[in-house]
Amino acid sequence: MKIIYSDAHQGHAGALEMRGEAFVPMAECPERMAVIVQALAQAGLTDMQAPTLHGLEAAARVHDPDFLRFLETAYPMWLAQKGPGSAAFARVFGMRGLAQRPNMNSVDAMLSAFTFDIFSPIVAGTWDAIRSALDITLTGARVMQSGAPSVFSLCRPPGHHASGDLAGGYCYLNNAAIAAQYYRDQGAERVAILDIDYHHGNGTQRIFYDRDDVQFISLHGRPEEEYPFLLGFADETGHGKGEGFNLNLPMPPGTRIGTYMDAVAAASARIRAFSPDMLIVSLGVDTYEHDPVGGFCLQSPDYLTLGQSIADLRLPSHFVMEGGYAIEALGHNVANVLTGYLNG
Repeated sequence: MKIIYSDAHQGHAGALEMRGEAFVPMAECPERMAVIVQALAQAGLTDMQAPTLHGLEAAARVHDPDFLRFLETAYPMWLAQKGPGSAAFARVFGMRGLAQRPNMNSVDAMLSAFTFDIFSPIVAGTWDAIRSALDITLTGARVMQSGAPSVFSLCRPPGHHASGDLAGGYCYLNNAAIAAQYYRDQGAERVAILDIDYHHGNGTQRIFYDRDDVQFISLHGRPEEEYPFLLGFADETGHGKGEGFNLNLPMPPGTRIGTYMDAVAAASARIRAFSPDMLIVSLGVDTYEHDPVGGFCLQSPDYLTLGQSIADLRLPSHFVMEGGYAIEALGHNVANVLTGYLNG
């Protein structure tokens, strides 16, 4: 399996997040990639390739042009309007359903309109990291287009919480959604996205909710208790042409591998019935028992089983990195998913 990776994400660092009653260093940090790269090498997964550069055209097929402009210009505007010394955060958040006309010359207005939580800070290196993740994703898609059976886009920041015009949950551009639309534009009739991150892929769901050409399936913690709270319920099945092409499989806190694999079996059955040309796996391993922002109890060997189950689908598979924050086990767990897949 070819692995697409770049160190260009490293400048997206240094911001704090609120956890409990304290501000702490963000769990979504550059060290995540370092431990994954090391563990992949130890597992013999060494076929690594740097990404090629791409424009924003593929991102613009999924994301609003003003949103893309915001991501590119927010930090320079923050420096000009606020001065140095902190990450750019919104002070208020916009309300969807109301007409919003953000002043595109005001960084406060743009942050309010285009972010939905406090977990999407923008610092000096954020745009470079966003662009790198896009290049890594699209380079992986090009590898798949050349006939490879699988590829791993090891990108950071993650993407599945980002919708067409909203960043949040550590996510800015929706890498998996951009890949799905790219495959459609290149001639794939049907694309399935299997999201195995602990948190619901609310952004991916929103992007494809009324479409029947991209199937979205998410296994995640129940939104009654877990971020992002407002989406991810089992009765969200799609809208209009998309009815029946969105499947949410929420599970309770403390879920272990037996229950989890029952959900994987249900997801696999729906994917087989859909018969996609391409499978995109939003690969999050924050389902691990000791993950600081998770709530499931999967153990490291369980990820071998999970990888095997994905291989059993016998589909061209593009893995795109999402979450996973237990640094001591993160790399091993990611390597186990890919090893299980390759040995399947």
